[in-house]
Amino acid sequence: FGNTKTSLYPYESDNTMLFPILILILFTLFVGFLGIPFNQDVDILSKWLTPSINLLHKNSNNSIDWYEFCKDAVFSVSIASFGIFIAFFLYKPVYSSFQNLDLINSFVKMGPKRIFYDKIQNAIYDWSYNRGYIDAFYGTFFTVGVRKLAEFTHFFDRRIIDGIPNGVGFMSFFVAEVIKSVGGGRISSYLFFYFSYVSIFLLIYYFLNF
Repeated sequence: FGNTKTSLYPYESDNTMLFPILILILFTLFVGFLGIPFNQDVDILSKWLTPSINLLHKNSNNSIDWYEFCKDAVFSVSIASFGIFIAFFLYKPVYSSFQNLDLINSFVKMGPKRIFYDKIQNAIYDWSYNRGYIDAFYGTFFTVGVRKLAEFTHFFDRRIIDGIPNGVGFMSFFVAEVIKSVGGGRISSYLFFYFSYVSIFLLIYYFLNF
C-alpha cells in the first residue's frame, strides 16, 4: 500500500463557486457603510441615502464617531473571530503535507500534545454538535422541572386538598353510624365498645410497665 497523500488545506470548491462567494463577501463587508450617520443613535433609516462623508460640503453634524463604532463592533467581531478560530482549530490538517514521512506523521499523531489537542477538539465538537447543550439544559431544568412540579401539584390537590374534605366526610359518616348504633339500645354495641376500651387500657398499661 502506498503512502496516503494529504494536503495542507481541505478541499475547496472550484472557481465557479469561489467568485460568487467573493462577491458576496465584498457586499457583506461594505454595504453596511452606505449612508449611515453614526451619530443618529437608532434613527439611521431616515437618512439612509445621505452620505456620511461629503468631500465638497463637509457636515460636522454627521461626522463619524469612531469610538461608538468600535465599541459596538467589538462584540460581533469577537464572536466572528472566535468562530473562525474554532473552525481553523477543528479543520486544520493533522499530518504533515510532505510525502513519505511516516515517522514524522506517527509522532504528530501519537504525541502527548496531539492527544491533548484531540481531547479539546472532541470537547468543542461535542459542544457544537449538541448546540451548546441548550436543548439538554432546557430539557433538564425546564421540561423535567415543570413535569415534577405538575406531578407534585396533582398529588397535593388529590391527596391534600381533596383528601381533607373526603376524610372529614368519612369520619362524620363513621361517627354518625357509631352514635346511631349506641343510641339504638343494642346490647352488642355496648359490649363491643366496652371490650374495645378495656383492651386499649390494658395495652397502655402493659407498655407503660414494660
